[in-house]
Amino acid sequence: MKPIEALLLGVIQGATEFIPISSTAHLTVAAAALGVIDPVHPERWTAFMATIQLGTLAAVIAYFMKDIVSMTRAFVRENIGSSRKPLAEQSEAARLSWLVIIGSIPIVVIGLVLKDFIEGAFTKDLDVIAASMIGVALLLALADRRATFTRTTKDMTITDAVTIGAAQALALIPGSSRSGTTIMAGLFRGLTREDAARFSFLLSLPAILGAGVLQFAKEVHHITWDDGGLQLVIATVAAAISGYWSIAFLLGYLRKKSLMIFIVYRLCFGVAILVTSCAQPQDDPKAIINKPMEQPAASAPGTDSVDEIADRTDTASITHFATIRTSKGTIVLGLYGDDAPKTVANFVALARSKYYDGVLIHRVSKGFIVQAGDPTTRSSQNRQEWGKGGTTADGKPLPEELDPALPSARIGYAKGVVAMARKQASGTGTSQFFICLEKAVQLPYQYTIFGRVLEGIEFVDDIASVDIEPGPLGETDGVPKQPIVISSVRISSAPAVSPR
Repeated sequence: MKPIEALLLGVIQGATEFIPISSTAHLTVAAAALGVIDPVHPERWTAFMATIQLGTLAAVIAYFMKDIVSMTRAFVRENIGSSRKPLAEQSEAARLSWLVIIGSIPIVVIGLVLKDFIEGAFTKDLDVIAASMIGVALLLALADRRATFTRTTKDMTITDAVTIGAAQALALIPGSSRSGTTIMAGLFRGLTREDAARFSFLLSLPAILGAGVLQFAKEVHHITWDDGGLQLVIATVAAAISGYWSIAFLLGYLRKKSLMIFIVYRLCFGVAILVTSCAQPQDDPKAIINKPMEQPAASAPGTDSVDEIADRTDTASITHFATIRTSKGTIVLGLYGDDAPKTVANFVALARSKYYDGVLIHRVSKGFIVQAGDPTTRSSQNRQEWGKGGTTADGKPLPEELDPALPSARIGYAKGVVAMARKQASGTGTSQFFICLEKAVQLPYQYTIFGRVLEGIEFVDDIASVDIEPGPLGETDGVPKQPIVISSVRISSAPAVSPR
């Protein structure tokens, strides 16, 4: 990332964090347009976003410093010690502190309860972001039209705080906008535009502080001065300055004007995302579900010959598609949810929680398999541990689902077949899976088969042919010298039909 790009991203983060147009949507689109997200090291982008968000936190603190000091002193003085007062008798500053605290509870509770869903693939879908942009725009328009503009923060009640706090939780869905949802709720409760925005900014303090600090602590090990440190400082400072400006701008703007300019902008931006998203080539399930697996020769767990097995038709039912985007190309899998329901459910749950996003292909066994799914591969410092990590979606060991009578077993470990790896002991499957190559037909029937490659077998071949660093099993089994990253695994449903 160039310094000028870091400066631009910092300005975008700060400017859009407090104006009701969604900072997440704009920052993501801008980063994609600039090409600054390294597909081999996506964790660095996560760390970058977590750090520059602290710049916007600094902006809120700086702008509302007098209010924060006043509210804190009043809260301590009127709630602790001999000077305590009933809430109804407390000063405006102390009561406002209580309202901020109470209003922050919904986002904490909802964030914890729906953590996996929020971090999953659904909330990263461009169509979802576009829908949020458009949906909140329409609600803002309705609120701005029906608001009475007769109340200020002095008149706010606990009900107001809970309502606005619940609206803030909507911002957990990218594209909604924290300021957009909270200002909208404030208007519905009769606040003036300026007071709705003011309480929105004060309410953002605990949310940004909690989420920002936790995310920063989680990602700080990915940050080094030698690898983008200057750019990070530039972006964070830019976010703080532009954030301060955007707060001042919005409060001044809303004293005299409506939200219509932001509403129109949100609608246009949301439609633009939808149009560009629809323009992207989509995988057509009907077009690939009947496509035979390439090079189906394999050995079954029975006594039939390889030639006999090669002539068979794969009749295993495909219940899901998994689109695996790698730095080598996109691979589409058909998952056998009927043959291996527990294994497929585990894989789907992990994929939807973004568990696989950013992991590397950590093993290539020439002619036999390529293997992935170990989260330790996100760290280049733990190469000696690669292949030893992983867990299941519910934390419990995954049992094998082996039955020679299953349709998938009739084909065996043919090239392109996907199976769940496990440790030496049986019933110890976790998150690691492998794609079979030609020689995998020699493997004994002891690994759960849960899918096959429908498209992208050529990219599997590319992965299988890379140079490797030999491991304990010999010269032909080891770690790819050049990282091969899985940027994302997207799950979609498919009709449970048998390919012919």
